[in-house]
Amino acid sequence: MRTPLALLASLASLVACATAGPPPGGPGPASAPPSAAAPASSVDYLAVSRALTEIDAADRRGELGDELRWAEEAERAPQDAVAQFLAVAAQPAIDDRWGGFRDLSLQFPGSALPWVGMARAYVTWRTWDQAEKALAAALQRDPRCWLAVRVRAELEEARGQPDLAHTDYQAVLGADPADPEAHLGLARLARGRGDAAEAHAQAAAALEGARTLPGAWAILAQLAEEAGEPDAAVDFWKGAVEQDPRDRGSRAALARLLSARGDPAAAVEQWRAALEIQEDPEALAALADAAQAAGDAEAEQRALERLAQLRPSAEQWRRVAEVRLAAKDLVGAERAYRRVLEDRPKDEQTSLALGRILQARGDASGAVELLRAAGAPGREELVALERRLHLEKVARADLAALQKAVQALVDRTYRERLAASPSLSGNLRVRVTVDAVGAATAVEVLEDSMHDGDVRACAYWNLRDATYPPDQPGRYSFAFAFRR
Repeated sequence: MRTPLALLASLASLVACATAGPPPGGPGPASAPPSAAAPASSVDYLAVSRALTEIDAADRRGELGDELRWAEEAERAPQDAVAQFLAVAAQPAIDDRWGGFRDLSLQFPGSALPWVGMARAYVTWRTWDQAEKALAAALQRDPRCWLAVRVRAELEEARGQPDLAHTDYQAVLGADPADPEAHLGLARLARGRGDAAEAHAQAAAALEGARTLPGAWAILAQLAEEAGEPDAAVDFWKGAVEQDPRDRGSRAALARLLSARGDPAAAVEQWRAALEIQEDPEALAALADAAQAAGDAEAEQRALERLAQLRPSAEQWRRVAEVRLAAKDLVGAERAYRRVLEDRPKDEQTSLALGRILQARGDASGAVELLRAAGAPGREELVALERRLHLEKVARADLAALQKAVQALVDRTYRERLAASPSLSGNLRVRVTVDAVGAATAVEVLEDSMHDGDVRACAYWNLRDATYPPDQPGRYSFAFAFRR
């Protein structure tokens, strides 16, 4: 027996090949009955089997709705049980198939095929008892119907009866040595018991019979990874994805391998497709990582935002903020950092980062608040900002004197701002709530027709930090008029 690596090399060329049609079938050894003593069957089960393989492949690719030839053949032969069976099998919806097979069982009471069709639906639905009864009915009508034996093997495999499944798959190969589904079933069983060489040989045989079986590609991909052949594994995973574009597991496996091989852009494409099939936090995080490695800031940002919605995390929002900062999106970065602070209100580094953003956006008042919350990390920047804004701890014995002192500080800031905005003028009115101790408990900007962040911050924080006359609690308004 050849080694898995040698078999990998012999199969590598299969990946580049276009999907081939089913191997030629017809009367002969491949359709020989399992027992010479059994009566001959009038149904060419080999031809039916190959047609089902083709139909199943179209179903996985989402192309059944475009396939009309089965229905057209059924219209031409209304009394042909095989044609009617294949037309029903090609129905896009499984519920429609089951209902069609049930009707066929009444129209063709002596045919095993309708019962095989219903059994296939029952196996898909994992209704084991009904599947058993349907298979018994099929074999009662035609003991030579090895298609029913193959479905029975799939049922036994699904129910955790590998020995029985192995026997039935081998019986199918006795009737059709090239049957791709039987080879694939044996490959799965070998894989389950840890026989890599046998699993590889059976998967290879399955692809020789029908290259449209994603399960065979997936087994070869897994074996290639385990054998240390990442290039071959990527090719095999691509084959699996091509034959079943809606298989999320194959896309995720391919995406992980592409990232490991240093192709993050291709991994981003696969993760996106996987998320369209089913969204989950792990895939979103993987997409964000791949997008970051690929330099795709937009894809990373979207993935992180959605991840934060599904699984709120301060770290994820922090990364969103970093991505938006890199894209010079200060508004988006501010929103993301505020989400971090919702979860971690005392996070000094986040307060520092957000304070810098507010300062860059001209919100000096908000920047002072955040830089103060940043503590030691923001101390130096806070001192520089407070100096620029002329912030002092004003304390006066009466409100008139306090108003005058704050007015002088605000005027200094205003005069400096005129250098950048020569036409700057307007009114600013602020209301302060003071307690009995003489501390401001609330500061509200009631009017601001200037819309200058520095002037507003100077008035706001000097009034917020001021010490007011004690024993005079209440609300006090301070008005500032600025004219050149």
